[in-house]
Amino acid sequence: MEPASPEVAPIPEKGVADILMEAFRLYRANAKPLLLTCALLFVPAAIVNSLARAAILGPTLAAAQSTNLAPLANMGVYLLGLVGTLVTGFFLYGIIVPLTNGALTISVADRILGGNAGWREVWMLLFRRLGLLLSAVIPAAIVVAFGCVFFLIPGLICALFFAFVSPVVLIEGVGGRAALERSTTLVRSDWLRVALVLLTFAVVRGLAEVLGTALVPPGSIFFGSLLSDLVTMVLLPIPVLGAVLLYFDIRRKRDNFTPDLLRSDLEALKSS
Repeated sequence: MEPASPEVAPIPEKGVADILMEAFRLYRANAKPLLLTCALLFVPAAIVNSLARAAILGPTLAAAQSTNLAPLANMGVYLLGLVGTLVTGFFLYGIIVPLTNGALTISVADRILGGNAGWREVWMLLFRRLGLLLSAVIPAAIVVAFGCVFFLIPGLICALFFAFVSPVVLIEGVGGRAALERSTTLVRSDWLRVALVLLTFAVVRGLAEVLGTALVPPGSIFFGSLLSDLVTMVLLPIPVLGAVLLYFDIRRKRDNFTPDLLRSDLEALKSS
């Protein structure tokens, strides 16, 4: 009788601190290509977002400082400003950020496998599945926005469950409702680690807002918004890389995901 082969101990899951440190090291080693990858879409979107916010919120600020407007008119201007803020926020954080996350997902996958793809190659690969990605990103953004506007907590929960939409589309090649369901399944299996990693994005955005308010003159809506968005862009790769690395770690536990399978998925993206 052949002796039984010893069981191989499973690789322990990574802690959130370990994942974020790995994300920071990856960012530090590849800062230039990762920032260029973010900037291609994020900088023009941030300028448009800041212009729109200045155009919409300028009258709101003027109304708040005026004593001549009737309360009803003042309230109408305030509500208009609120709606404008929601629309611009939906555009930047519901569409642009997930697309940028998708580009960073490809970049991370390439570097895990020892590659050195530049920002042009990364975005060209994303465009191969742009339609598939939008078929999942847009419904997810609508659901999250609706939940946040009317119920808040359900919106935040949906944002948590849809955290892996971009990696699912670009690595696994599924879109639409299937991508939303797949992301939800993966997050449910390890929701606490996902929530803690995503919390770093909220910290990044909060820090950006504080800097945008503190470093520009009061009432300068355009420059305050633009500075906040640019600071967000500079810090954005850390929580995004952390989320992508966590996605790979969860799949390693659930699906026995290996570098060979990742290489196969990346080749499928290149040939799609």
